[in-house]
Amino acid sequence: MVSDNSNFETLVGSYDNFLQIWKEQTEDDIHRDKRGYKHDHLHLKIERTSDNDTTLKLTLYKGRNNQEYIGEVTLNSKDVGKTKDHVLYIQEDGSIQLKNGLGMTNNPDGSPYLLKRCRYFSGFIEYPHPDDPDDVYRMGNLEIHDQGGMVQLDYEGIDYTIELTQLIFAHKIKLIKIAIYDLPISQVDINSKAISYAWSSPESKRLGINLRKIISGWTFIEEGFLSSNNLDLTD
Repeated sequence: MVSDNSNFETLVGSYDNFLQIWKEQTEDDIHRDKRGYKHDHLHLKIERTSDNDTTLKLTLYKGRNNQEYIGEVTLNSKDVGKTKDHVLYIQEDGSIQLKNGLGMTNNPDGSPYLLKRCRYFSGFIEYPHPDDPDDVYRMGNLEIHDQGGMVQLDYEGIDYTIELTQLIFAHKIKLIKIAIYDLPISQVDINSKAISYAWSSPESKRLGINLRKIISGWTFIEEGFLSSNNLDLTD
């Protein structure tokens, strides 16, 4: 639980409960939580309101890719860890329990929404150019997060979606997965079947997949990060 302003300031960032949704809705029994209720899919953005480190703006969205804006509220540090609307409980792993408020409705049993901090990655997609077999169509300087973030190839008539997710295999093994779907982004859901995927340790900072027909690579964004998007090849 966070109570002091220094820890309060570290809340700035984005949070998503994709893992909670996946564990509740996956069709694979080995991974699914055996519960009778399902939470909504939420994404929470926390920003500084000013140079004052005692207030933050919380903006909440519902659905994958922030389909629906729910609302926003300014949170004071004294509101963190208290039993009232807009309350945040900070877990030891840095995730957030979000209670009711911001127009949300809790589940009948009062179970919290479990939102994990999003790690953002910069990446690219390459696809053989449909009009020139000797060239590739490239989308660069893309950005998605690892809590179910997705991006779609933007070439008309060709549908591929890239997804990054943090998952827990059989409730025990934590991992990060990169997946490719031959679907438009609007049709990808929790139980969509990827045409291919790869996985690594959850703290990995580089992920890539090469199917020859389509290639995608991603690098964790941090100070000094280097990727094919910002690599200077003139040296």
